[in-house]
Amino acid sequence: MMDELKDKLHSEQCSLVVLHEGNIRTFDGRGVRTLYDLMTNEPEVFLGAKLADKAVGRTAARMMVEGGVCEVYADVISEQAFSTLEDAGIKVTYNSKVNHQDFLNIWKRLGEITD
Repeated sequence: MMDELKDKLHSEQCSLVVLHEGNIRTFDGRGVRTLYDLMTNEPEVFLGAKLADKAVGRTAARMMVEGGVCEVYADVISEQAFSTLEDAGIKVTYNSKVNHQDFLNIWKRLGEITD
């Protein structure tokens, strides 16, 4: 099932794909804003969910843990995010794991943060 989420993440050029109770939803957006909005308005979407995300940093990982996500795929994940998810017992797969500074540099290139 995670392969289907990853395929959708890449083929539909979205930033987040969520599988919850058999329903797949895709989201566009930037940074952790989409996760924050979901946690605020639809927190039940994360309970037992599987997520495929373009980039997962520590803040996103904390929200995923708090929301009760059970599995995460990330194109890019920071070492801190990986540890946060793994320590919570969440299954994590990724394409690339980077240190915190490299993750921030990626976010700068994507326009997520500015100097």
